[in-house]
Amino acid sequence: MHVPPHQGPRDAPRQRARAAVVGEGQARRHPTHWRLPGLSLAGLWQGVATALERELDDRRGFLFLPIGFAAGAALYFAAPQEPLPYAGFVPALAFAGLAVLARARPFAFHLMALLAVLAAGFAVAALQVQLMAHPVLGRTLNAVEVRGYVEAAELRPRGSRITLAVTGMERAGVEMPQRVRVTLAGRQPPAVGSHVTLRATFGPPPGPSYPGGFDFGRAIWLDGIGATGYALGRPQLSPASTPPPPGLALTTWLDGTRRAIAARIRAALPGEEGGVAIALVTGLRDAVPESIEESMRISGLSHVLSISGLHMALVASSVFFLARALLALVPDLALYRPIKAWAALPAMLSASFYLLLSGAEVPTQRAYVMTLLVLAGIVLGRPALTVRTLAVAALVLLALSPRAVLDPGAQMSFAATLGLIGAYERFAFLITQPSAKAGRWLGLPGRYIAALVLASLAAGLTTAPYAAYHFQRLAPLSLVANLGAMPVVSFVVMPAGLAGSILMPFGWDDPAWRLMGWGLARMSDISDLVAALPGADRGVPAMPMASLVLFSLGLMVLCLARTRLVLLAPLLALAGFVMAATAPRPDLLVDAEARTVAVRGGDGALAFMGDRDAGVGGRFAVEQWLSADGQRPRFGTGDLTKAAACDRLGCTLPLPDGRLVVVSRDRDSLEDDCRLAAVLVTPFAPPLDCAATVIYRDARTAIGGVAGTLMPDGSLALASARPAQGTRPWEPKAPRPPPSGAERAGGARASPGSKIASKPAAAPAPTTSGPAEATGAPPLSSPETAPPADDDPQ
Repeated sequence: MHVPPHQGPRDAPRQRARAAVVGEGQARRHPTHWRLPGLSLAGLWQGVATALERELDDRRGFLFLPIGFAAGAALYFAAPQEPLPYAGFVPALAFAGLAVLARARPFAFHLMALLAVLAAGFAVAALQVQLMAHPVLGRTLNAVEVRGYVEAAELRPRGSRITLAVTGMERAGVEMPQRVRVTLAGRQPPAVGSHVTLRATFGPPPGPSYPGGFDFGRAIWLDGIGATGYALGRPQLSPASTPPPPGLALTTWLDGTRRAIAARIRAALPGEEGGVAIALVTGLRDAVPESIEESMRISGLSHVLSISGLHMALVASSVFFLARALLALVPDLALYRPIKAWAALPAMLSASFYLLLSGAEVPTQRAYVMTLLVLAGIVLGRPALTVRTLAVAALVLLALSPRAVLDPGAQMSFAATLGLIGAYERFAFLITQPSAKAGRWLGLPGRYIAALVLASLAAGLTTAPYAAYHFQRLAPLSLVANLGAMPVVSFVVMPAGLAGSILMPFGWDDPAWRLMGWGLARMSDISDLVAALPGADRGVPAMPMASLVLFSLGLMVLCLARTRLVLLAPLLALAGFVMAATAPRPDLLVDAEARTVAVRGGDGALAFMGDRDAGVGGRFAVEQWLSADGQRPRFGTGDLTKAAACDRLGCTLPLPDGRLVVVSRDRDSLEDDCRLAAVLVTPFAPPLDCAATVIYRDARTAIGGVAGTLMPDGSLALASARPAQGTRPWEPKAPRPPPSGAERAGGARASPGSKIASKPAAAPAPTTSGPAEATGAPPLSSPETAPPADDDPQ
């Protein structure tokens, strides 16, 4: 072998290896399969088929299994009618059998496997709902006595709220819910684990405020709650007639532990920083000031308050490195024992305790599963922080709790993690290879800044569609806020919080909490500074579900595909943008109680009318409507009701074409309102010969809002947020009132909550209760406080 004079014999193999690496890099930069196919349909199809074949050859098919499982679970929850029990298992078994038969043909095998997993997601979601099925209150009950164990207690901006495991409820004729959530006027709720008796007004869990809006009732039902209400007086301790539910002892102990830790933190940090520190350490967000939460939402730092991947990773990694350092102090262990694997065990235990202490919400569960997988990889000597780890975590979490597919926090958590892993796979050379040309001039601080910028961009861009869909807001300056705040959070706040938790049993935790408070104050300063910049709070109109699906598919293709299939990602994102921009906005909105109405004026802005003003009776609905319309800053301003003409009998607002929408407050005005109005909104039974389009709501069965859109021919297309008599387990089953004389004579009847698009049908018999204003019910200030519009006639 000839060796050049300036090289030694050992350099020749290195040169050949370097040449091979360079050649491989050039092949990767100029792959033949990235040639654009012909513009014919045959060429496009051939290109897609070739790209799919290469993806399957690279064993990327497994990464799409959790996507199929999540899609199946989402299809179950989105079904308009309740499917047959266990119906999904039949196609799941059938497709699994076909996959086994087609295992010799890769494309057919993966297609059948994907369909099998999709059907399995549908089946598992249906099974979970069947197993947790519980009664939901079908109508409003006024001033009833309820007894139960306190399972959860939390402070609210105004008052407090408790969740009761019901042991008894007066009032025959209704199926008793297993759990109820009650809002209290005082800020000192009873202790978790105690048995109390109280008198309260209850209603069904509220439905969406508008069609396509977030279904609070479904989310509450999936938490095991069958009714919500507000207390009439203080709860009283009482003896229990039944044993406590399973798990209440553990819940009581965890709550006591959280409260004890919170008290220690509060003793060292009595100000606003103390409330944020308590939220980060224990998951209790009772004491976080609303001003700080809003500032962090606007600036894009709200993820710091949500215990998820960042917090779990910092806790587990800190314990891991501390344990490994302590083991390394013993020479025999460091030299002859796998102390790295041993250090993973206390890290797993600390992550498990933090999961329980923080409340085990869905994003925390995702972070916990991924943390265990990473630590298991350390034990086995294998790298585990990969997109395959995320896929396994998603499958585990969805198999245990398919309802996670509906959770906004879970969606944003998985999207952010997928974006971070995808960005790391493509741009890791900027961070992990200081000898590379792109990173040689970057020192350790530079690489850290590059990593922070990359992480902030990836997480911000991937979670933006979900923030826009669920919360109708964006944080365009989140990159600036994260660049300034995350070093403080990572190097001061979380390490100090972990140190305080470790030192607490020894009584030396006070300095750690004070250091944590200093870091939180600096983080709050950065948040307030960014939130005050022009354009920091960007509201966006609500977008349809189809747009979110397209954005999600684009994100998955971008992060998972390794062939030219990645070119589909911008096309899917563009389609999502177009669909969101062209989605129609409603011209009429009515709340569930038919007491608050919004009408779109000629200028495109919403105008409101209601019982006394737009903030009474339908305060929460007004906030939701403005948010969905991209007009969140208008909430609470004085111009919301100035366009409405009101008197003691009702209010009117004109549609863009000049016709009137009337809200009737009095039964005596219904006849005149039917003659003058194009649309009549009333909580009372309208006359049988009413010529207007009537939106009638019986307060006993009010469960969702109504939206109307003006069509080109002048008609009003109405849609309900939820059917009045649904078949899904979380939808209230309202009892049918006794038939009126017209019904007994064969006349038609408009069921409560129905929409009448042309001539109204015969209305139900008038209720015997008085006007809504006479009940003295408090304003609706949250989606879980639903005071009745009418007295219960029973």
